[in-house]
Amino acid sequence: MISNDTNTKQLDFIGDVHGHFNALESLLIKMGYEKKNRVYAHSERYPVFLGDYIDRGPNIKEVLHLVRSMQENGSAIAIMGNHEYNYLCYHLKDENDLPFRENSDKNEKQIRETNKALENISERESYLDWMASLPITIETNNYRAVHAQWKNSSVEQIKYSGIKKFNRDGLLKLYSNSNLIINLNILLKGFEVLLPEKFQYKDNEGNERKESRLKWWNSSSGKKFGDVFASLPEKLMNIDISELFFDFTDFYYLEDKPVFFGHYWLKPREFGLTSSNTCCLDFSIVKGGFLASYRFSGESQLNPKNLVKHID
Repeated sequence: MISNDTNTKQLDFIGDVHGHFNALESLLIKMGYEKKNRVYAHSERYPVFLGDYIDRGPNIKEVLHLVRSMQENGSAIAIMGNHEYNYLCYHLKDENDLPFRENSDKNEKQIRETNKALENISERESYLDWMASLPITIETNNYRAVHAQWKNSSVEQIKYSGIKKFNRDGLLKLYSNSNLIINLNILLKGFEVLLPEKFQYKDNEGNERKESRLKWWNSSSGKKFGDVFASLPEKLMNIDISELFFDFTDFYYLEDKPVFFGHYWLKPREFGLTSSNTCCLDFSIVKGGFLASYRFSGESQLNPKNLVKHID
């Protein structure tokens, strides 16, 4: 589940697509990719997809087909996002014939559009098997990639778990070890802080949030909600949280190699780097934002000029 990229081309990291096929095509074409044999390819570059291909968007099957085809014929890398993981856990069952993820109304609502796109059961089973085989992280000598958060100890836990893919057998092994689940959730969903009741809130979809996603890439202290936490409704950004204390020291070091990730629903106005060596590429396409890529050529200090969005 931990991949070492041996590709020698320069890389284009692409954030959360969520079924927005037209935006993905536009982005690839804008970056000079050409369609050949029903997939896109570039003579000098190679895309790395950062997960979350499914749910919410209008063309989920088309996105899945393109990403899978490019990955399987060796013209792209694709890693797992939390939405692929959730989809697997919703459909696969444990030794008691119960789904690993509760089939609640809330969870069904999240995957409803994906189920419609994959209503053919044999096709769904094929894509579930493909999702189960996706790596969780990638690391080379000059970069790292993960869907939500890079934490060295979490990567090591998954690496040495012996789990090769998150099919039923892999999930049975995962769910037998609560520590493994915690560490996988950090990599796929990011570290979340339990909030005092006065700071708990409803997200943009009306779900109660007792925890909030920490900006693990930003070790500078801040007094406002939006300085410390990501994926917040606009009305919460400027709330003073200077009284809030939490014990967290796993911020990403500035001397570490660049890391690319998605997941955090950054707002379009935040288009730019999260730091000189961290790059979030989720700019909320589902909420009227855009699909984004970073064009990486091995640099240790990232350059905001290398960011591209699918629209001008």
